[in-house]
Amino acid sequence: MRAWPLVLLLLLSPALAQTLVEVTAVAAIQSSLVSGVRFPNGSFKAGKGSEAIVARIPDAARFNLEVYAAKGIAARLHDAFVAQIMTSFAAAGYLQDGWPQTQQVGGETRTRYNFSDESGRAALLFIVRRGDELVFVVGRAR
Repeated sequence: MRAWPLVLLLLLSPALAQTLVEVTAVAAIQSSLVSGVRFPNGSFKAGKGSEAIVARIPDAARFNLEVYAAKGIAARLHDAFVAQIMTSFAAAGYLQDGWPQTQQVGGETRTRYNFSDESGRAALLFIVRRGDELVFVVGRAR
């Protein structure tokens, strides 16, 4: 009877380790786009298919953009990603312009946050959410 807790712990340890790694990755994010703003990097950086996401942004040509993606457990940290990026924007002097713009298109939710600094330079956070997939685009004006 005492062996059951040990067996249960051994069975859950891979899932716990994955969650720990993902939480650590979220906590240790950083990018070179804006030195004071921290963005996800490493395994969250999107590669193939990034152009399709960027094509959803009407004025994408105005910005230097980076695309990041999260699936599964990491995608459930959506609010933490957004809060951390918005806090980093504020710390770097970028304040949110107006309310976020959200729309439902073809089963996905798209949310756009616009930012600007004291000199009027624009920045962007664009989030696409579909099921357990989360893709977000960050950037600042060229």
